Parts: sequence; structure tokens; C-alpha cells
Amino acid sequence: MTKKAKPALQLLLAAVMASVLFITWGNDANAKSLSFAPSDDAWMWGTTFMGSSTTSLTINSAQGKKAYLKFTASGAGTIQDAILKVTCVTGGTATVGAYAGTGNNTWTESNLAWNNQPALGSLLDSKNIAFVAGNTYSFHVNSLVSTNGTYSLIISSTAGSEVAFSSKEGTNAPQLIVSDGTTPVTSEGPSLSGYTLYKDYSFGTSRNVNSLTALSNSFNAYGIAGTTVINNEWQRYQPINATNHVLTANTLDLTAVANLGGISNGGISSGQITTKETFYPSNGKTLIFQLRAKIPNGSGTWPAFWMYSPGGTGSTASEIDIFEFFNTPTQNEYDWTGYDHGSGVGDNYYNIMTNQWVWHPGTNFSSDFHTYTLVWKEGEIQKWVDGTMVKGTNFTWYGPAPQVLINLAIGGNTNNNPNAATFPAKFSLDYFRVYQKN
Repeated sequence: MTKKAKPALQLLLAAVMASVLFITWGNDANAKSLSFAPSDDAWMWGTTFMGSSTTSLTINSAQGKKAYLKFTASGAGTIQDAILKVTCVTGGTATVGAYAGTGNNTWTESNLAWNNQPALGSLLDSKNIAFVAGNTYSFHVNSLVSTNGTYSLIISSTAGSEVAFSSKEGTNAPQLIVSDGTTPVTSEGPSLSGYTLYKDYSFGTSRNVNSLTALSNSFNAYGIAGTTVINNEWQRYQPINATNHVLTANTLDLTAVANLGGISNGGISSGQITTKETFYPSNGKTLIFQLRAKIPNGSGTWPAFWMYSPGGTGSTASEIDIFEFFNTPTQNEYDWTGYDHGSGVGDNYYNIMTNQWVWHPGTNFSSDFHTYTLVWKEGEIQKWVDGTMVKGTNFTWYGPAPQVLINLAIGGNTNNNPNAATFPAKFSLDYFRVYQKN
């Protein structure tokens, strides 16, 4: 998980001489997702209609400014994933949500009024961030958009400053992007043009990884370390079970609880998943690994998404940390880290890190789901957070192909100690996907 893990792992690697297994599990797919432009979009200032030809949609909670969008999805079959993509034209820090519009789908952008506007329904997805003009943002709306049909969506805020997004008359029209379940859409991150969806692990009882049995078919509970404790961590990872691997309708929550003797080193159980399959971008391929997740923020929590060899002849200390969030006296849920380890680590050819240790964009990553991405081709890796490329590194992997590990550690060498308020700690996973391009 970090350079601090190396001594224990290297000792274990020296004792492990098993062959590397290449096992294929999960859902393979290569169909295309569908994109729809709004048939109508407009905004209201309280009860006042602001016109049908405006090029922007303004949102302001204090002044009652809301945006209304109507889409018709067709030809998609049973929809598994759906996102609303909007491009910011006026930035600001705000809590903005996409809501279901209920009660009326007959409105148009030319006749929207106080007496026919859709009512504000359930919250579908939200972001509490600093919106930046020119950036595109995505809201997951699949809990509303589940079949072909016409849908009203409302963009509204509950706090913060005024922000605005491009309308369909503007330079970057909103989009509704849906998938019929064979090619889930990507919310944010690098372009997937030319890529095929190789593995889709969408977690939740209503999705394709919908039971602990399905989870166990594709993932183990342990990586190369097995049950060996590394980094002086306080948690003890458990076999896949309903306490530490909690499936909700739309997530897998890796959960840490103090049920092995209390809040002490060894008194905490937690969840981890490691892929049974190993991955390497051989023969000129490029691989994209993408996790959409919401991290915890309690004292001593340490969520991680990383890659390490499962063992075998020639194993080395090569490691890719796609992300970690420490909770230390100097780092917390605002500080993304993404270390690379081993003799194959070269120079960064692109880097927006705040300092050599962290990227601190001012975002509380525990307040919402975010998309974390690794792009890997031989000799090079890129790490993205949502739509932002954080760094690109010249990198050579030495040793057997790695597996992917996703885990919630507690405590550890430099981490704060947990306390009663830490528990239960939940690392919520929406999906983990792998794309490839030949």
C-alpha cells in the first residue's frame, strides 16, 4: 500500500514461490453506450421563467434558482447505468445535486412556468465541491433512468455560491449517457474512445455483483500478505462475509468494526478484496483501471486502491498505488496520495501534485463518490481523479503481473489511532472496471 509496507512484504515474497495464475472471471463486454441531448432545458428564478434561448442554466440555493432538463432515452433495452453530464460556465463552491423531476413531463423550454414545472423529487446524486468553469461534471441518475422513456431532471443546490452550467443552446450541451448493462458508462476521467470494457464489477444487490457468492467468484479476501499484519495496522482482514463486505442495493461497503476485542491493535475486523485475475498491458495494449468510490473520514482510516504481485518467481517490490488516503497529524480526507514503488519508477512527465507527497485540491473526498483511474501501458502510467489527470510517470513493472487490491486499513505506523467515533468505518465501492485498447 505504501513504501512502509515493503519490509514485511519483501520477506513474505522471498518465501512465496507459487506460480502466477491467470484466471478470467466477471462480465466481458464490448458494446457501445448511448448519448442523448436534452429536448428541452431552461431555468427558473423562484417562480419566474428565465427564457428559452439562454445559453446557461443558473443554480443558486439562496435565490431559488433551479435548472430543468428533459431527456428521452430510446433503444437501450434495460438500462443499468445512466449519468447526466454538464459543463460548468460559471464556477463557485456549492453543494449541487441532480434530482428527479416529478409530476409533469409535458413541459417544454418555451412554456415552463410556476404552475407546470416538475416538482423536486428524490436526490439522485450530489457534489459538494469547487466547480470550475470549463470543467465537465457528472451525476449518476440510474436510480431514476432505468428504462427507455422520457425523464425530467432538476439541478438544484442546497448551499454555497451561484454556479451555472451550459444549456443546449450553449457551447457544451448537457448529455444523458446510458448503458444497457453491457457497457457501463464512465462518469469522468480519461477518454474511453477506442477502448473495450474488459471487466465490469458493478457492486450491489440490484447489479451484477449482487451477492457474497458472486463477489467470491471474482475476488479473494487476501493478497500476497495473507493474514500477516503489515505496517503495524490495527485491523485484521476477514474472509468475505456479511459484516465486513456489506452489499447494499448499489454499493459494496468494505466495513471496519471493533468486534474482535474492542478498539485496540488486533481488536478490529475489516474488509478487503483482491482480484483473482492478474493484469499486465502486454503486446502493446493499454489498460484502464477505474474505481468509483466514497472514502471514510474517521480517525485512523486508511482506504487504498493499489496493485501488487500475488507472488511467484521473480517477484519484486514493484507497486502502483492508484490512491491512498491517510489519516495522520498532517494528512486527511482532503489529501490524495498515489505513490509508485520499485526500481522501475522513472521521472514524472506530468505532475500537478501540491507537494512531493500529496495532491490537495481543496476537495473533501469523503463527502461524495469520486472516480479514481489508472491508465497503464508498457513504460508509462497515468493517474486521474475524476476529470483531472494528477500525474504521469515513466514506469516499468518488474516481476509477475499484479493483482488489484481494494482495502480499508485502520491505524498503522504513521496513521492516527482510531477512536469510538471511527466505527463503523465504511469504504463504499460503486464499481470497479477494467478497459483495454489493443
